[in-house]
Amino acid sequence: MKELQFDIVIHLAGEQSVPNYMGMKLSEAKEHVLLTTTRTRKQHDVLSMMFAGKLSFIKNIVVDAMDYAAIKSEMNKISGMENKRIGVNVTGGTKPMFAAALDFCRENNHTPFYLDTQNRAIFSFTNEFCKLPMPKVFTSVGEFAKLGGYEIKGAVKRADDISQERRDLIKLFWENKDFVRRVIVDFSEATNKKYQSQKNNPPQSFDRAVSLITRPRRGNKREERLSEAWEAVFPADYADWRAAAKFGAGEWFEEWLLLQFANSRKSDDFCDLCSDVTLSFSNDVDNKNVQQIDLAYTDGYELTLIECKAGKVDQEHIQKFENIRRQIGGVMGKGLLCAINYQYPSDVVVERVKNGSLSLVTGEKPLRMLPNRYDKITPRQCYQDERDFE
Repeated sequence: MKELQFDIVIHLAGEQSVPNYMGMKLSEAKEHVLLTTTRTRKQHDVLSMMFAGKLSFIKNIVVDAMDYAAIKSEMNKISGMENKRIGVNVTGGTKPMFAAALDFCRENNHTPFYLDTQNRAIFSFTNEFCKLPMPKVFTSVGEFAKLGGYEIKGAVKRADDISQERRDLIKLFWENKDFVRRVIVDFSEATNKKYQSQKNNPPQSFDRAVSLITRPRRGNKREERLSEAWEAVFPADYADWRAAAKFGAGEWFEEWLLLQFANSRKSDDFCDLCSDVTLSFSNDVDNKNVQQIDLAYTDGYELTLIECKAGKVDQEHIQKFENIRRQIGGVMGKGLLCAINYQYPSDVVVERVKNGSLSLVTGEKPLRMLPNRYDKITPRQCYQDERDFE
């Protein structure tokens, strides 16, 4: 951005690396200086890795987070005696760092700027400009993962990866939700880790579920279509019963929602949209701490993670998902819990959502509306009726 062209940009580091990453991508400078503390100095390593070969220089200066005078003194040293144009990204850091940065800029006629992702704006506290529209910063879900210290393992799934036969089956699963609920428990049982080591024979729960799908009641056209669609994707001689069990246990719902987003009128808003995202820590070579994300997207400003529940939702699911959202999305990330919930979620679950950091979307109409109203979603809200989006 031409309004953010400087000789030097100073960034105040906080617990999250996202604000500094955004500041470095949006501004142009010969030198970027990161003011960190003993708690946040790791942000320098993260940002250096993200900009390897792209930014000529990222300097790290460690300061006392609460020492206003020392912080301001370091900024004055950076400025020196030369007539340099300096910008200060004040989005992160502690309050004493923020105060020292503002006074440093006022006394030396430099430019402090603040990144407001919620309103998609860049604010300055000088007379040069007050407010600018913020261009999109992120291009992929993977950027957020790396900033959080994770790597995406293997390939993610995108809408174009889903075959027409599988789309037909997903559509019929959605249209026959009441029938499908009878097999979800058995399919879920078959995905239990204790069965994954079985080489050939699937568990009885899997056979029960498949039998119910592939043996429709005579004259029931809907069940006959569902049976035919199932056998088109998972024929009797299909080699991987685990993949079939995973689909029946809830993957079909994840892919249904992925297709709803991809085919929505706001699909151009998404810079990246994918499902079946497997994350592990960058230094976790043995994949001992793997996190699975059902659906993720970025609109270029923030990351949204979606947990899809085709079955029961309880407080444990909410707590686990909140932790994942916090680790990967940070303060600028959103978490949506999308549940078919054949009956409305319990009052306990609703209360837990309202007291946490997630949003809950459940019910046929709200789930269909979500891709076109995604920007209306706010944390700690439950969307159980179309009127909730108003």
